[in-house]
Amino acid sequence: MDEWDEVLKEWYPEVLSKKSYPLKISKQYTSGQRWEIYERLTKEQRALVNNHRRYLIQSQFLEENYLIATDWVFEDFRVNPFFRTNRRQEKLFCKCGRELKVQYIVKSKSTGERLTLGISHFAEHLHVSERVATSISQGMTTVDLAMDELLWLKQQNIPFPEALWQKYLLALLYNNRLKKPHVPNKKLILRLGEFRQADFPIYIADYKAIEKEIETIYRQNNTEKRATKLTKNDFLNTKTSVEMDTKEFIETYQAFLQKDLSAIKTTECTHLKLPESFFQELLTFLRTVKKLDSTQLEERIQSFAKTPQGRWIQPHIYSIIVKNYLLYGFKESFFYTIPRPMRNGLLHLLKREREALRSVKHAKTSDSSFTSWLEEKQTQNVESTKQAAFGLMQQFEDLRKRDPSVAKLLEEYLVKMKEENA
Repeated sequence: MDEWDEVLKEWYPEVLSKKSYPLKISKQYTSGQRWEIYERLTKEQRALVNNHRRYLIQSQFLEENYLIATDWVFEDFRVNPFFRTNRRQEKLFCKCGRELKVQYIVKSKSTGERLTLGISHFAEHLHVSERVATSISQGMTTVDLAMDELLWLKQQNIPFPEALWQKYLLALLYNNRLKKPHVPNKKLILRLGEFRQADFPIYIADYKAIEKEIETIYRQNNTEKRATKLTKNDFLNTKTSVEMDTKEFIETYQAFLQKDLSAIKTTECTHLKLPESFFQELLTFLRTVKKLDSTQLEERIQSFAKTPQGRWIQPHIYSIIVKNYLLYGFKESFFYTIPRPMRNGLLHLLKREREALRSVKHAKTSDSSFTSWLEEKQTQNVESTKQAAFGLMQQFEDLRKRDPSVAKLLEEYLVKMKEENA
């Protein structure tokens, strides 16, 4: 971890204060204490707590099948934080008329009818057994205990673990460069993004889970002995993408880790592997977009996505590729921001181009040597050799213009002719 600490220390020294994060608590609030802390939260923090509590309740109902023998399903819950106070409030009621602090809403699967209930009235109004009603009540107590952990952390002024968050983003950059990358926990990073947005501490279990994810990536990095050098801009661009739209980032990130086309191809694509002709078209397309304005750029992307081969890949993938091409060009960082199948195809084609260019440059050097040999032969008045050599040179030029890949073969042939006529 020390290497990553040093990188972050260079870029973001202000977030690396060594504040410890509680790793174990055992706290259960009374209902009154719970609501006292809740009332001091900001509007955004209350929304976070409510949404997360809703998720926990929904999960509890689904996992325990409380209402499986009935026509009812859990739909929602509502909270009155100012229950039985003089503050202005929207009062909540049970079907029987009793005022509630927490109101549970269930819906009939057959009729769509909705009922509003207090936790103690499930047996009475839904006709479930007392045993099931007791299980529901116990399940809601489990939810309250989970929420008590968050409320306790907030009451202790424990902040969102910003240093851990940034270490995780750095780990994701390393991870994308691995031959065997770790697939990150989508739900976990989405939850962290929400908690960070609300400036709220995270569950201790989530803190430990992120540490484990970082360690998994770091260990794999050491296994592969990857000496990856990341720039500050690489990190900032990733950080910006995550914070602008965490959901889009993690979905794209996971899809781009796959080595096959399943996550990016359209239904029109029947290929397991894209042909070289596709990458030749994509390469030509990318080299035409640099000077376009935003409107022209979008039109060009849509146009390419409708070509016979362009239709094989989802259009929004091209938008991501173009955005990063304009940002990086064909630098190393570009290839780690696009899908692996696209990365490998483009790298292979560009490597071929570089090899062809080297062959042409080498051929030009051979031309110079060949010219010197011709001049030497001219002084010896070897007219037939001179004419043959010029004929070969003409053929060499014609073939090289049509297909640079044959330059090396022609060069070897000319060298052979030179040796035979020396």
